[in-house]
Amino acid sequence: MLGRATAPGAWYIAAGAIALTGVVVAIALVWRFIASHEAPTRFLAPGATAVEIANPGRYILWHEHRTLYDGRSFDLPSQLPHGIQLAVTAPDGVPLDTEPMSITEKWGTVERAGIVAFDAVLPGRYSVAAVGDAQPFVLAVGADFTLPLLKAIGGAIVAVVVGAGTGLSLALFVFLQRVPSATPYVAASGARDVADEKGLRNLTAFVYGLQAVSLVFGFTLFAGVIVNYLKRSEVEGTWLESHFEWQIRTFWWTLLWGVLGLASAIVVVGIFILLGAAVWLIYRVARGWMALNDGNPTAAD
Repeated sequence: MLGRATAPGAWYIAAGAIALTGVVVAIALVWRFIASHEAPTRFLAPGATAVEIANPGRYILWHEHRTLYDGRSFDLPSQLPHGIQLAVTAPDGVPLDTEPMSITEKWGTVERAGIVAFDAVLPGRYSVAAVGDAQPFVLAVGADFTLPLLKAIGGAIVAVVVGAGTGLSLALFVFLQRVPSATPYVAASGARDVADEKGLRNLTAFVYGLQAVSLVFGFTLFAGVIVNYLKRSEVEGTWLESHFEWQIRTFWWTLLWGVLGLASAIVVVGIFILLGAAVWLIYRVARGWMALNDGNPTAAD
């Protein structure tokens, strides 16, 4: 029960502040990625350049086929000119293996095509060379930002979901605390006021709606389970109790598989876990909703 000294409006403001904090954290994570994204080292090929690498990791050699370099405009095919040989040498003088790749990137008016990737294990000065007979073109060496980008996006999504879900749950908790409870169920009479049962049935349908909408707005899943736990005692001993238990189990299992899927999203298996969790959630919501519309309890599983 809410303290009498705290007005409901203050709790709603707190809920909004929590949701806003999640958005701010998400923006900060994305901005941090953008701010830390260093411009690649560019040079004119055929030729060679030295690249200082302070942070070991995976790096990409790009062909900037549409760009402006030293006041000269380049608009070339994305493929390297025929006969060009690429070589990357580590700081200790050991030639590195390169992995062919085919990706594209566009930053403003600059268009790049990823040609090869290499793993920089040691910090230091790397030599990158393009040897062959061809008209001048521009190459660029930069860190592979795929994993940091996925981390930034994933962190931003989690921040928004947690912030919005916590804020909405708090606001819903405050609201439901102010809603008069239904008449307690009396087992001996075997009856409940029709209006009370209709209200609880509508509330159960509302929770199914929140769970369905969570496929797009994940935080509504948390709002639904808050309703379940706050109103659980009012459906005890009725056919609606099975629906509340069904919804609560749906929440916890969906949360478990969702966390596992997000944690492994950087690999392919995480995507399949998330897809499986979404299909399972749709099944649970559809089955429970149909039983509710028919006026039947849900199964025990």
